[in-house]
Amino acid sequence: MPKIALGFTGCKVNNYEIQVLSEALESAGMEVVSFNDKADCYIINTCTVTSKADTSSRNLIRRAKRISPEAKIAVTGCYAQLKPEKVSRIGIDLLIPNSEKEKIPGKVLGLIGENGRKHVIDDTAEYGSFIISNMRNLTRGFIKIQEGCDRRCTYCTIWMSRGPLKSRNPRYVIDEINRLYDNGYLEVVLTGVHIGKYRYGDLGFPDLLEKILSDTDIPRIRLSSMYPTEVDDRFIRILSDRRICPHVHLSIQSGDDYILKKMGRDYTVNDLRRIIGSLNASIPDITVGGDIITGFPGETDRQFRDSIGLVENTDIHHLHVFSFSARPGTRAAEMNDMVSPEVIKGRTNLLRKLGTMKKTEHLKKFINRDLQVLFENRMADNNGILTGLSENYLRVNASGDNNLRGNIIRVRPHSLENSVLIANIARN
Repeated sequence: MPKIALGFTGCKVNNYEIQVLSEALESAGMEVVSFNDKADCYIINTCTVTSKADTSSRNLIRRAKRISPEAKIAVTGCYAQLKPEKVSRIGIDLLIPNSEKEKIPGKVLGLIGENGRKHVIDDTAEYGSFIISNMRNLTRGFIKIQEGCDRRCTYCTIWMSRGPLKSRNPRYVIDEINRLYDNGYLEVVLTGVHIGKYRYGDLGFPDLLEKILSDTDIPRIRLSSMYPTEVDDRFIRILSDRRICPHVHLSIQSGDDYILKKMGRDYTVNDLRRIIGSLNASIPDITVGGDIITGFPGETDRQFRDSIGLVENTDIHHLHVFSFSARPGTRAAEMNDMVSPEVIKGRTNLLRKLGTMKKTEHLKKFINRDLQVLFENRMADNNGILTGLSENYLRVNASGDNNLRGNIIRVRPHSLENSVLIANIARN
């Protein structure tokens, strides 16, 4: 039986797509093995969101070639889409564009001489019709609801690599959630390239959330990153439902109006303050996160301090801080007023330090308060300590029996260590 290994770099969308390919190939009689094992073929889903992601993508291809020098290598994803010549120079056997990912199972079977085998993905079927059954080794299930982005932010290549907007039929989304729940999953994460752009016919993203709430019983529904202005009053009302996790991560990017405009973002700092304030005022114990880019071309010390001020003076609870990385082909890469790498590094470190302080302040509020934690399949350490995430996305460790893994358990934190709440299992 031919052995297939699958790997990815980057986002939850890439992880979900690898799961789709894995189940499709297993249905054709292939043995799916760990990426660290020798295989007849390796499939790699690449990322290009930053220069670091580019490097990780190349290294993953080289790693596959080291593990099994005679294996076939098939590569797809955003880095392969935008830099096919660089991928090809490493030495691969098949490059599949993002627009043809549904065809990967058939192409890979042909590549390894097994093209007579049937598999379960029909590449002529409606987009997103294949339904996954699990998320290998993960406690939470990912649900990809849409593809593509039309924002064309000046620093980003994703809209180029992922193509135009398209959304899954809500029936497939509902069926996938219900199948994962039937298979023991208690939480799903709705993901996509730009989930707020979901639209199927007259059904928008808020409508999809309401349909999920009415047509599924899964206890937890978590959302991936949101564009700030898509967090409106209706969205916040829906978010108030106890089954939707009180956790919103906003793609903020800057706390300065001039820089936001240069980035191609269509909101202001006042909009951000209002949105963050509304979330905190409306959803008890919510955790609000945010992405911020440091060192965008032309960013002055004063404009960077505006980003610092936004974080300091609003209830943002944790940050993902990215150093600006000029992506070839973007408008930002052609701007003349680049910030030096040394200045960018200093700003990134300063903002990350502030983010750690804000996160610590937020975590301390939950000491001696009950939380509902979904304990993960993995352990926190070699001493048998359980680890999981609360409904509002706080990392919690606790001592407990292995049979608690994969279950939502009430705990009471008593202390904080290295941004992790240490808790006892609550007794009734």
